[in-house]
Amino acid sequence: MKKNILTTLLAVVLYFLCLGIGVVLGHLVDSTGNMFYAPAFSALVGGSVYILLLAKVPRFGAITTLGLFMALFFLASKHGAGAFLPAIICGLAADSIARLGNYKDRIKNTLSFLVFAFSTSGPILLMWISPESYMATLLARGKSQEYIDRIMVAPELDKILLFVSSILLGALMGAVMGQFLSQKITDKM
Repeated sequence: MKKNILTTLLAVVLYFLCLGIGVVLGHLVDSTGNMFYAPAFSALVGGSVYILLLAKVPRFGAITTLGLFMALFFLASKHGAGAFLPAIICGLAADSIARLGNYKDRIKNTLSFLVFAFSTSGPILLMWISPESYMATLLARGKSQEYIDRIMVAPELDKILLFVSSILLGALMGAVMGQFLSQKITDKM
């Protein structure tokens, strides 16, 4: 039990590192500062951590815990009311999907990660669902109107489809890399 908790906490730390790398990669692709591509790159980089966590702690709760820490991050970093909800919802849903396959079914684990990858989409979703609230949050954090005008992304169908498809593609590639890495590790044992 203690080992599972420590493994889960290590995965949380590593996933946050992957989130940071995803933000940097997203900024390299789009330097507007809106983090539009950060969820996709976070999923690409974090897929291995997620799949290894499923392999090491095949019990309900590990993925939910990862989602809860993501939610706490969004709350603590003052991303606005509601930006934390996708992390909680996606964490619980992803854990439930992986559980359906007893954390060993590759298809269900991949589907689980495709769902979990949206846990970091809260700020962008909030920008689209409640732009006034999102702008007010940014102003309260000391951001300038020029900055806000630069980072806002209109909720147009092409942008929504790009956002969703980029996350799904990043998550799929991340999960495949994670399964390959997990298999390599398992084969060595």
